[in-house]
Formats: sequence, structure tokens, C-alpha cells
Amino acid sequence: MTQPMQHPTKSPSPAGKRLSSGLLGLLLVIFLASFLYASFLFFRTVRAILASSPQAERNPLLLVAKRDGAQPALTDMPQGQAPRPEAALPDGRPYQTPEIPIDSFWETQDPVNILLLGIDQRPGENGYFRTDTMILLHVNPKTGDVGMISFPRDLWVEAPGYWETRINSAHVIGDAKGYPGGGPALAKKTVEKLIGQPVDYYVRINFEGFRKLLEEIGCIEIDVPKLIDDPTFPDDNYGYDPLYIEPGHYCMDADLALKYARTRHVDSDFGRMERQQQVLMAIKDKILSTGGLPRLIVRAPALLNILSDSIQTDMPLSKMIALANMARNMELNNIRRLIIDVNMVEPAITDTGAWVLMPKMDRIQAAIHDFFATDNVETGQGQQAPPTATTPSDETSLPNLATPPQEVRIIILNGTNTPDLDKVLSDILISYGYNVVGVGMADRNDYAATQIIESSGHEGIVQRLADLLGVSDQDIRPGAADQLQADIVIILGANFSMPP
Repeated sequence: MTQPMQHPTKSPSPAGKRLSSGLLGLLLVIFLASFLYASFLFFRTVRAILASSPQAERNPLLLVAKRDGAQPALTDMPQGQAPRPEAALPDGRPYQTPEIPIDSFWETQDPVNILLLGIDQRPGENGYFRTDTMILLHVNPKTGDVGMISFPRDLWVEAPGYWETRINSAHVIGDAKGYPGGGPALAKKTVEKLIGQPVDYYVRINFEGFRKLLEEIGCIEIDVPKLIDDPTFPDDNYGYDPLYIEPGHYCMDADLALKYARTRHVDSDFGRMERQQQVLMAIKDKILSTGGLPRLIVRAPALLNILSDSIQTDMPLSKMIALANMARNMELNNIRRLIIDVNMVEPAITDTGAWVLMPKMDRIQAAIHDFFATDNVETGQGQQAPPTATTPSDETSLPNLATPPQEVRIIILNGTNTPDLDKVLSDILISYGYNVVGVGMADRNDYAATQIIESSGHEGIVQRLADLLGVSDQDIRPGAADQLQADIVIILGANFSMPP
């Protein structure tokens, strides 16, 4: 069962609602990224094959796109000379332009679902990362229908094979536990179990990749409708970088636009989703402005070389090319959306102290069924088959806490000789929904017992952590945790054992 928490009401977001301008921008960015990525891989493949050709050193390689929609042509064109009819390999054999299979989503009648993952990874950081954004792109070749489903990051779901957790932690669990295919694969399975539909591919991008794309595009036009005052906006070093934006019109650079899209201090995750749509719409407008898109296409190989460490996918190259090609002929105004919004969830606290959004599965199932109804998949009785979505159990009473756990900063210090104990516990607490802002070694490595040090005002969460970690009352003490820019500090001792 859950104990409801007060939450502002919002108008319903019915399934089948036409895509807003923000999501139009998102779709364009997705297709653009797919096109750029495909172009980069194609360019790299051809460059590698031609590397051994004596012609390659003195003849610049040009990729010429034909206006009639035919495949691009590879042309050797030294300045002031006519195109050479044919290049030769070192053994004298004529060089043949490599053939890359160009699949098309339209060759099969099966719908295609692509999970888009934006991960919370800071520059130079390695490890396990939560997903800051999760959006499912749905393409139906039979009907030409395209739609999107947005999932709030705090949605409480079951990670198949593991435990119930926030949906944005499935990625962490998959990487930390060695799930086949890692975090993206478990994120796909988690979404599949929630919506009762297969997820075919994923595309993952981190904050740095998004920032680099914005830097390439240039400043974007944004109208800020209300004051943004977020004194605890995180920086890249687990500290604070206060964000303050007055209402008005701005041409935001990459850093400011990314902060504007990420902040949720003022109006929660639902307000942040609206700002993300606004930023994506501005990106779309900038790309479609005079010279924007052609300039990016020309720079595709160089740009994707820069972004190659920031974007990952399990989608085959041929599928990416087909997706990018399909975007050219799509009517973007006919794209639908579904947002799992405040009307489909119930804020609550789990038995581990995590502030989450419990799904109202009857409403979610109805919305999912309507969303996929355009696929015209029929049962034996001629009725459209509803998705077999599932819901986490709610047998445990979930009491309210004064402060959501994700707003309480936790630092974990290793006071033992066991290496990486702090990092492992950090991954577990993050998967439970806690906000771990730092890990490291304690002042010594001979602590006999695990200790919890709190600043003040978080007794409920401290007790939850103590119960989870088996910390006795005598090892919970007040202290100057705030000197470490944290609300709670956990020092691991020799008696520490991993939570279940």
C-alpha cells in the first residue's frame, strides 16, 4: 500500500495526443544523430579501405550527395583535374567502392521500438551511471505511424531478475551486476516488462555529448517564462554551481542550455520535462535555420569523431542509415506522444526510504494500449491485444518522509582495508534511489564498526540507512558532515556487510 503525498494537479495527457513542438525537435535531433553517426561509420569504413591505395595520399576523398535521392558517390577529385574513373589497390586490382547493406524499416511490417537513454555521466568520470532521460521511439512501417513514450526517472518498477527500483537505476544495476549487454540491455528489459512490448534497440548519449552537439550548433533562442533559482544545481565535481535565470529571452550557449534542461529544483521532474522539450524545439529551429543542417551534414565525419565516446548504440549501421533516410520523407506533424505523467503515478516512500513514483497500472495499461492500438495487431477475436504490463508489489506500507532521499547528499568513506567497498555500496544505494555525491577513503583504515554521521534534520533517512546497513544506535552520531558538502557521511568499518 502507499500513503499518498500532495502533488499539484495537471491536465491529463491522453494517449494519442499529437507531438508538441518540443518533441518534434527531439525527433529531429534523434534522426540527425542517427544520420551523423551512420555517416561517420561509413566514412571511417571507406577511409580504412582506401588507406593502402597510393592514390589516397594525394587525392582528397569527397563524398558527393546526389540531388535525385540516389546513393552518395565517392569521387577522387584533385584540384583542377577531372574526376578519376577508378582507383587501384597496391596489387593492381581495381578498387571497388564497398557495399554497405542498406536495410529499410519498410522492408518488414513489424514495428520497431528504440530506447533513447541520456546518462548522468560527468566529464572524465568512469563507473556506473543512472539514466537522466528515458524515451521510447516507436516506428510502425505498416501504418507509417511514429510515436514516443516518456518515462519519469523516479518511476518505481521491477528490474527483471533483480529487484524493484526506480526506472533510472536499471542502467546502474545492469552494469554493476554484469547483466549480459550491460546497463542498456537491462534498461531495455525493464521497459519491456513495464509496457508489455519488445524494445529492439537503444541509443545512449551522455551530458558531454549533448553539450558538444550544442556547441557545434551554436547558441539557441529560449524564452524563460518564470524565475529559475536553483542554489544546489550540481557541478561536475559533486559540488554546487548555483543556477539563477531571470524571466526573459536568451540566446543560451551550450552550458546554460544544458543546465536549463536539467534543473528540477523549482518545479520537479515534470517541469524539467517541459524545459527539455523547449530546449529541443530551440535546437530544431536552429538546425533548420539558414545553413544549419547542411553545415552539420558536411561536418558529419569530424563531428561524430568527436562524439564517438559520447554516443553508443546496438543498432546496426544499415538500420541507422535506413532510419536517417526515412526521416527525410516523414511528416513530423503526424508523430504522437505519450508521457507517463502525474495522473498515472502516486508519489510515495519505499521501505528502503527512497522517494519514488508508484505507477497506477490501470491508467498506464490503458494509455499504453491506446498508444499501440495504431499497430492494428489483432487477437483471434478480432480485438486489439492489450499489453501485458506488470506492476511492482505494494504489500509494504510506504511511510512519508519530510525530505525525499534524492535531495539528501550522502558521502561514503571506506574505513577498511577492503578496496572499492565505498564504490560498491554507492552503486547499491544509488539503485535504491539515494543521492550519493561522493566516495573515498576515510582518515584511517581500522574502523571496527560502520558509523553514520549526520548534520541535522534527516533523522528518518538516517534510521532507514541504519536499518539497511545494520548500524547500531551507538554508531549514529551528529557531526560536521556539512563540512564535506554532505548531509550524511557513512564510514564503513570492519563489521560492514552488504545490504540485500
